Amino acid sequence: MQDSTLVAIQASRSAHGNALVLAFVLLHSVSLVIIAFAGDALTDSSVQLALAAALVIGTLWTVMEFDAIFRDFGALTKDLGGELAGSHLGETWKAAPLGVMRGVNVVFPSLLVIAQLMAIY
Repeated sequence: MQDSTLVAIQASRSAHGNALVLAFVLLHSVSLVIIAFAGDALTDSSVQLALAAALVIGTLWTVMEFDAIFRDFGALTKDLGGELAGSHLGETWKAAPLGVMRGVNVVFPSLLVIAQLMAIY
């Protein structure tokens, strides 16, 4: 694969990840505001269910999409060749701890969702 193609794919996947961060932050910020200020409305089981479903589904979607980005990043590092493989950027890409990043991608959002679900119920 040509270096320019590899870099373009990585830039595209990075932009996708950046967009996911905004959606994730908005989802959890709005849910925290609802939890903090909903008052008696949050005692209604249908409101609780709707909020819990939005949190779980939205977080699962984000985690799955980020995992796909990390898998693509790993595949791209295996395709490094030419000048990019020997460059400092190529060495940095190869040294990225993708296993740790994929683990953190699951653990931290899960802990956040669990804490929010405990606050809802």
